[in-house]
Amino acid sequence: MSTTTAVSKKPAGALPTPDANGKRQNFWKNSFPFYAAAFLIPALLTFIAYVLFGVYPFNVRSVLTLDLNGQYVHYFEAIRDAFWGGRSLLYSWERNLSGGFQGVIGYYLASPFTLIVILLPRKMILESLMIMQLCKIGASGVTFSLYARRSKGVDNLSSVIFGTMYALIAFNAIQMIDPMWLDGPIFLPLIILGVEYLVDDGRKLNYIIPLAILFIANFYIGYMVAIFVAIYFICYVFFGSERKFRGMEDYLKVFGLMALATCIVMMLSYIMIGPVYHALSLGKFDFSKPDYTFRTMFNPIELVPTLLPNQYYSVNVDEGTRLYGRPEIYCGVLTVTLLPLFYLSKSIRRNRKIGYSLLIVILFFSMWIKPINMMWHGGQDPNWLPYRYSFLLSFVFLSMAAEVFPKLKEEKVSFRISSFIFAGISLLVYLFSIQMKNFNYNEEKYKYVAKLPYTTEETLDGQTFTRYWLGTIAFGLVLAAIYIFAVNVFSQAKKKTVRTGLILALAAVVTFEEGVNVYDTIWKVHKEVYYSEHKTYDEIQSAPALVDELKQYDGGLYRAEKTFFRNVNDNQSWGLRGISHSSSVMNARIINFIETLGYTTKSYETRYDGNTPVADSLLGIKYVFDDPNRGHDNSENLLSPYYNKIYSSKYINNSSKEATVDVYENPDALAIGCMADDDIIRLSFLGNDNPFNSMNNFMSSLTGNTPDYSGVLEPKAYFRRLADPTVELSECTEKDYNGQHCYDANPQAGDPTVRIHITADSEDYIYMYLKSDNPHKCNMWLGVKDPADGEYKGRKTGTVQLDGFGPYYEGYDYSIVNIGKFNPGDEIEVRLTILQTDKSGANEYVMVKDFQFYTLDYEAFHNDIQQLKQSEWKLDMNKTKDNYLTGEIDVADGQIMYTSIPLEPGWTIKVDGKKIPELYTDSIRNEGESNEMHVYQNNAANASVGSVAILNALIGIKMPAGHHTVTMKYTPPGFNTGLCTLFLGIILLVLLYNKDKKTNKVLLARAKEKERIKKGLPAEAPEGQTKKPAVIKSKGAPSAEIPEKKPESVKEEAAKAADKEIEEMSASEYLAAVETKQINKKTGTKKNSGGKGKGKKKKK
Repeated sequence: MSTTTAVSKKPAGALPTPDANGKRQNFWKNSFPFYAAAFLIPALLTFIAYVLFGVYPFNVRSVLTLDLNGQYVHYFEAIRDAFWGGRSLLYSWERNLSGGFQGVIGYYLASPFTLIVILLPRKMILESLMIMQLCKIGASGVTFSLYARRSKGVDNLSSVIFGTMYALIAFNAIQMIDPMWLDGPIFLPLIILGVEYLVDDGRKLNYIIPLAILFIANFYIGYMVAIFVAIYFICYVFFGSERKFRGMEDYLKVFGLMALATCIVMMLSYIMIGPVYHALSLGKFDFSKPDYTFRTMFNPIELVPTLLPNQYYSVNVDEGTRLYGRPEIYCGVLTVTLLPLFYLSKSIRRNRKIGYSLLIVILFFSMWIKPINMMWHGGQDPNWLPYRYSFLLSFVFLSMAAEVFPKLKEEKVSFRISSFIFAGISLLVYLFSIQMKNFNYNEEKYKYVAKLPYTTEETLDGQTFTRYWLGTIAFGLVLAAIYIFAVNVFSQAKKKTVRTGLILALAAVVTFEEGVNVYDTIWKVHKEVYYSEHKTYDEIQSAPALVDELKQYDGGLYRAEKTFFRNVNDNQSWGLRGISHSSSVMNARIINFIETLGYTTKSYETRYDGNTPVADSLLGIKYVFDDPNRGHDNSENLLSPYYNKIYSSKYINNSSKEATVDVYENPDALAIGCMADDDIIRLSFLGNDNPFNSMNNFMSSLTGNTPDYSGVLEPKAYFRRLADPTVELSECTEKDYNGQHCYDANPQAGDPTVRIHITADSEDYIYMYLKSDNPHKCNMWLGVKDPADGEYKGRKTGTVQLDGFGPYYEGYDYSIVNIGKFNPGDEIEVRLTILQTDKSGANEYVMVKDFQFYTLDYEAFHNDIQQLKQSEWKLDMNKTKDNYLTGEIDVADGQIMYTSIPLEPGWTIKVDGKKIPELYTDSIRNEGESNEMHVYQNNAANASVGSVAILNALIGIKMPAGHHTVTMKYTPPGFNTGLCTLFLGIILLVLLYNKDKKTNKVLLARAKEKERIKKGLPAEAPEGQTKKPAVIKSKGAPSAEIPEKKPESVKEEAAKAADKEIEEMSASEYLAAVETKQINKKTGTKKNSGGKGKGKKKKK
């Protein structure tokens, strides 16, 4: 680019400029309209995209998809209820048995924008989520607009363009499905601006406050931003700042200030970081075994389309296949066209180009190399939604584009340079397109990258219509050509009106591009992971009334569950205390414990499938909701035949229709606490190979039915195993696989099946569990042999068509199954059908490690558990809250108080008003062991009172015989410490600010300016300018650097030229020059023009 007049970048955070009358510019008149535009334009574009997509109330869809549908909406319901007094913000009984809730809040819900969902009416929960999304998108536009103005010197109108592009970067458009992560892009520009302030002139609050808010809002994204801040700080100190460091002392000082400010950030945010960290340490950190093997994640040429519009790829993470998403780095085609100009600009220092290049290289290799990518994600592979820090690279690209854009007013972009830029972009696109067939994913659903526009047939609310797609390559190249042409004309335009018109034209094209991209993204997300319909949430809206009705029937503390599900986190929205829950903030020991009892578990989820009267009763599940007309093929078997129906109610089901729900009571359910035999603490943990043995051991230990034979506990057989089954194969073969029965389907088999035959020996109910280390989906059928013809027939159908039990080994269907009650001697067939799994028609396999068929001796179980119910903990419900329990209990010799409350840090237990010690320690874990294998060791032999670990999962309390009052209070670990550090952090923040007001040159100048304006005097030039003053070169000035000493004639000539240039300025141009430090505000002279404050007087 040829240079005409080189103007250095405006210092970060330059002071507001007084107008011609000596008054500060009116924010509401001169700045607010542009910030409002930066908020409204991207928010409205997203809203229009939702409307066109068909979101309620404009059509039938909702904003719920993937985890927003399965998890977050229920968490929002829970925090809303807690805020309005219905539940605790500290502890939740609506998750896996129960557990701390502040970890969930800090990981998902602590954003200040959550107040939108809390304050709006509950019946508007889905609409309030959309409003929150729109506000977060708009807020991103505002913060980057502010950053572009204060750090890059971008004018008001142009800042709106950059704010819009930033607000609708690919990360934001996609991650609306994970709205808690959008706080990262919102606060990032403010944090980086604060870093620049801190380095340039020592101001610290602008860095401390937004970073502390981000850590509180979302610990996870805050961690990633903190890594980037550390990298950016180093690059800015050595390559970006215009501050003149005089030596090592200055460097040490700025690093010391950064360290001090970061410490205060940690102090302010520890009230959330501490509890979240402790919650994650219960299992999230050990959730997966990280593989740090060095390998690359993608072909670098695949990043080309990620910079173009309509480039959504996938949110999946199936490594080694095409089902692994790509970095979400799209930030507008205008940005792409400006990046080469950043490096070609002569008025941008080389050091700044080096600094930004280092940032790009670091972020690229972070995404490209798997071990580095994992470190950004906390040392783990992301479970869906890869490259969760990719917005950082979008920010870097937009920052570079924003820095070079103001230079275009002074540096001409020649036609040759424009041609080279377009040719370069076209070449990269061509290199990708010739390999595109290797990268196109989900082509049967949508085209990841389409060369040309195309159409598809879509359905919405039962109506079929033609959907037009603009594609990626042709659309992106057309936009690139438009932007390059506009930049070329803009750089050569001499009239301000022409430039303003071009900026408005650019704004229009950018608006169109961003609107098309966000609409395209929403559609592709829908095609991959599906946006649910609005009516499916009507059930959740009506559910709390059912729970309120149950509380009126029984106002005690108990657990309840249901046999039907919208999804696994329903209990959070229902307000139902149970075991069904899914969250990254998990207690691994509890999940493992629940699995040992035969319930369904899946990674970090537990659900009320696989229940039995024994497990339900031991965990205190007292009531069960059942919709007799809803559920999967096995739903009727989720309801125990021993439970008693107490009443029925009406509710709105997931089809938005009125339905009946029946409420059943479990007569054997234990209270939250009761006295049990102290044999229970001799049982360290339950194995997960056989849930029936686990329940026998558990129940026998509680009741003392464990005679000791040579030191081995022999449990009472409440569950009794049937004789080993016989197995017949059809169109498949058996082989051994690591000690498992592996049944391989024959090639091109029509109906490969595994037929399992057992014989009933009593009228007791039969329960089945097919243990497998490698579960693989199959279908399950059940029949009974007809003595008349020897055929196995379904009991429902009465024909050879067996009763369908639905899938097994899939999702939530891998658990204990109640297959029914039979007559002694009945021959039963359980049939497993191996499924086709690919388009070729090839069948696969099913693996079974152990065929477990048991009958339940209910009478023996009922009699024994009724004995435990005689000594239950009688809670005082007038004082008991979610995180505070108090009640009385009678203790006999040889007993220990058993509770079904998960063992986790944070509980303070008192017996008769005195705090009791913990009589357990965490054993030393061997390297490679998972968290659930990390066993608590009890040391209770010589103690008369204290808390103990039961089955490595639950809280037990040892007390002497007698009548006692037991109180339990939960406070999140780190919460009290966080309150203290928050208080100290605020004090330090105030002290720092007061000190800065007295010593910081920028703040002193600002205060002095305010004082002079109050007195009606003209404001003086701000002191303490931290960056190199702007250098203005007249058109005839030499391009080389100006030496320190010039001949006097040259100085005078330069001063005259500068004065003449001032005289020719319009009022608005003059004020703009003052704002950008090109004119001395006190003297009215051109800076560095050769004069010494004695030039032309200030223009009137």
